[in-house]
Amino acid sequence: METHARVVVIGGGVTGCAILYHLAKMGWRDVVLLERKELTAGSTWHAAGSLFALTNPSSAAVLQKYTIELYPKLEAESGQSCGYHPVGGMHLARTDDQLTALQILHSRGKRNGIESEFISVDEARRLAPILNTAGLKAVLYEPLKGYCDPASVTQAYAKAARDMGAKIYRQTPVTGTKPHPAGGWTVVTPQGDIRADYVVNAAGLWAREVAALAGIKLPLQPVEHHYMVTETIPEIAAMDREVPNISEPSGGYYSRQEGKGLLLGAYESKCVHWAEQGTPLDFSHELLPDDLGRIEANIARAVQALPCLETAGIKRIINGPMIFSPDLGPLLGPYPGLPGYFCACGVMSGFNQGGGVGKVIAEWIIEGEPSIDVFFWDVTRFGDWAGSRFTRERTRYFYEHRTDIIYPFQEFAAGRPIRTFPIHDRLAEQGAVFGFNFGFEYPLWFARKGEQAADAYGYGRGNWFDAVGEECRAVRDGVGLLEISTFAKYEVTGTGVAAWLDNLLANRMPKAIGKTVLSPMLSPKGRLIGDFTVSRLGEERFILLGSGPMQRYHMRWFAQNLPADGSIRVENLSARYGGLQIAGPAARQLLQMVAADDDVGGNAFPFLSAREMAVGACPNAIVVRVSFTGELGYEIYMPAEYQRGVFEAITAAGKSLDLRFAGSRALLSLRVEKGFPSWGVDLSPDYSPYEPGLGRFVRLEKPDFIGKAEAARLASLPPKERLATFVVDANGIDCFGGEAIYRNGELAGYVTSATYGHHVRESLALGYVKPQYFEDGAAFEVELLGKRRPARMSQRPRFDPEGTRMRS
Repeated sequence: METHARVVVIGGGVTGCAILYHLAKMGWRDVVLLERKELTAGSTWHAAGSLFALTNPSSAAVLQKYTIELYPKLEAESGQSCGYHPVGGMHLARTDDQLTALQILHSRGKRNGIESEFISVDEARRLAPILNTAGLKAVLYEPLKGYCDPASVTQAYAKAARDMGAKIYRQTPVTGTKPHPAGGWTVVTPQGDIRADYVVNAAGLWAREVAALAGIKLPLQPVEHHYMVTETIPEIAAMDREVPNISEPSGGYYSRQEGKGLLLGAYESKCVHWAEQGTPLDFSHELLPDDLGRIEANIARAVQALPCLETAGIKRIINGPMIFSPDLGPLLGPYPGLPGYFCACGVMSGFNQGGGVGKVIAEWIIEGEPSIDVFFWDVTRFGDWAGSRFTRERTRYFYEHRTDIIYPFQEFAAGRPIRTFPIHDRLAEQGAVFGFNFGFEYPLWFARKGEQAADAYGYGRGNWFDAVGEECRAVRDGVGLLEISTFAKYEVTGTGVAAWLDNLLANRMPKAIGKTVLSPMLSPKGRLIGDFTVSRLGEERFILLGSGPMQRYHMRWFAQNLPADGSIRVENLSARYGGLQIAGPAARQLLQMVAADDDVGGNAFPFLSAREMAVGACPNAIVVRVSFTGELGYEIYMPAEYQRGVFEAITAAGKSLDLRFAGSRALLSLRVEKGFPSWGVDLSPDYSPYEPGLGRFVRLEKPDFIGKAEAARLASLPPKERLATFVVDANGIDCFGGEAIYRNGELAGYVTSATYGHHVRESLALGYVKPQYFEDGAAFEVELLGKRRPARMSQRPRFDPEGTRMRS
């Protein structure tokens, strides 16, 4: 066995083999895969192998499409059949909301070229004579649906990788992973040690145990999952082709052809966890005792659509374990604080996603970053707060509700609350309805007296619509108070800190103490990986403010780029500091009332400035004059122990100004009126700074910064897309993101975030369109809930386009 390899992949399931294949395909042949038993052991061998591309978010659909389209190429390269059957598939809808969910899925797929079409019930019966169409409202047909043979796919990845020079060692359990003093890792096995530059934990059911060898704990939990295979079904045997895959939203089942019968899988209404304290090391190709009583209701719903199941004999029942993260998505990418250690764990649908996962992990290792935004699967999206109780309760909820409709703006209570800031109870007293952000509770909106402080979901305007309207008008007309503790907050200090930040970020760092700039952060390939408010509080002290959910991702990037001599320190203050924002025409008056020792006048404390000052009882609050609302505003950050006192001071002083509480849904409306893009919806690594209009913050005249060369190249080219505001004739409903945008009947782009603009009284959307369609005032159509609604583009913000109010 080798004593050195550039990469050691741990785990011989479909994910590990796909990673090995892609590493070799990209030219790294000195790569090794170690499998504790035999390839496919664990979850891979008993997987159903169903395939589909239509899903959310957008990048997940791209990766699933890539995986499916890879199979014919993989067969050709390896000479090994993948058992690939591109039979197409049908999504069934029985209710109005199920139909709407399919219309949204159909529209979102267009962004990535994923074909689908609504077909008649007659066509559905022709494609699938076994289908009972009674009671169906609609059928969405997806050509990319199909299935594959799990063992064959895994072996094809393995053979193709071997043919390119990669090595695979079976019956080789990993008993240790130790960081090497000179860099890289020592991987310990009974057959000897391997020095590796990189280690990839793709150990599937044993990912927790492999992670523990490196001293880390991953939020993963195995659950049991049933499917069954029938004997021959005469109606299928009589067909001269295969029946398409059939699934039903809210039905809790999926089906595909298997031989001349059917495979029927079920997401049980009662999730049963397995091996909660650790996966047995001697487990391999075993199954778990079946319990058909748990899927009785699922079978009954399936029989309604597929009556042939009622009389079909059962050939075998599969109850096997699968391992999930709290949101059922994979955990991918470099683990923070462990250079060279990558995760590729919790891949729920390995045959749908494995090729895409293999591709992005190989790109990440070889090129330094994946070619597509995968933060929604990044291991950094969970922090230490995602403990065993949270993981257990979240996996239970999302498994049991796997096929439920997810409505716009829906929040999930399972596993909450975990973390709260000191004024949580005071906000609850004011009617706050809370959302969830990186383990913390934060206010979405405030119910008025007599209203239930809870969301009611649907596809129309939510029950919060009127209350949010009042919150928005209070900010525009007077002053509002927003709790912003979940914003990420970093203190950066040290000798030469300004020069270090100048190299890390694309904008010029403020030279004068008390000044603030807005700055993108770019990857070496010029892609957006951050968007920060940067304030200089001292000669060698800066504060960076950014996206709360991205804080572990950003801390990983900061750590990767810190000087080896320890001269720069980045401290994440996000959980230790609370935050409050006051915004509106009366915000300055209110701040002056609670910060009487400081002059906060327009000249003394101008837009884009910051200072440390006493606010209420807090002697050292950090106050930054920025605005995400488009109004005169101040963000106030303080050590958490002072938040309650500052809150009391502001609310007491604010009574004379009719201060109103406002939540994040009001902030959404206010920022979209102003045309401000937000991280995670309008901004992501899928864009350079030029598509969303952030190019003005990229200082190419600086001597150097990460991503400069590629940013300069991109600046000389037309942007791939451009972000604009759209005023939508929404007829009493609003977009919420993902909708297709058309110009003269041609697909032109897609919506990224949307809401109702309560001040301008317009239904608004931010969206990207291709450059040839970018024209101020031009007529467009937005595909909203299955219908194309008229819209017009506005290159300028709908509210205060000159920005005079926030600079006043």
